Amino acid sequence: MHAQSAEIFKHFKACRAYETAFELKKEGKIRHVGISFHDRAEVLDEILREYPQIEVVQIQLNYVDFDDPAVQSRKCYEVCRKHGKPVIVMEPVKGGSPARYTIRFAAGFPGILMVLSGMSDIKQMKDNISFMQNFQPLTDAEMEAVRKVQDIFRFMHRIACTACRCCTDGCPQHLPIRELLEQVAAELKKKEEPET
Repeated sequence: MHAQSAEIFKHFKACRAYETAFELKKEGKIRHVGISFHDRAEVLDEILREYPQIEVVQIQLNYVDFDDPAVQSRKCYEVCRKHGKPVIVMEPVKGGSPARYTIRFAAGFPGILMVLSGMSDIKQMKDNISFMQNFQPLTDAEMEAVRKVQDIFRFMHRIACTACRCCTDGCPQHLPIRELLEQVAAELKKKEEPET
């Protein structure tokens, strides 16, 4: 069940999409029922209480968004743990952070089933494979570095865009939304710079 949120969940409930999926699983036509999720933690909790048959949850989890009040990565992860659901991580590498740290950060939590990372070329793929073959969670020193990066991001004026382009693809006006957000961020930064 893709991109569940409060609004989409209402639609899925109205058309009995969950019940249909569970029935198809009983018939052996599908193997597993899971959701990807994009909303507040209390909405995820509601979905998992209403449909405990859900087997896995995909959430956005990275160290930039971990305590972000809009994304609520930590809270959503904690809801998954409370309900005993394994987690598939999306968007582990955000903001151009080094994959070596970001993917290991996400993969280091209990209950993580899989970390999905977009890769642009063979070099990035080989790099990701190299540090996941004999996986080691972040050391205490690496976690301290991550905390410093989180503090830096907290004090930046940033627009929370993952550059996934989902909004662009679905925009009825065909607006280049990511590029527009980048322009707004650049303008905000200019306003903060002292005049010379």
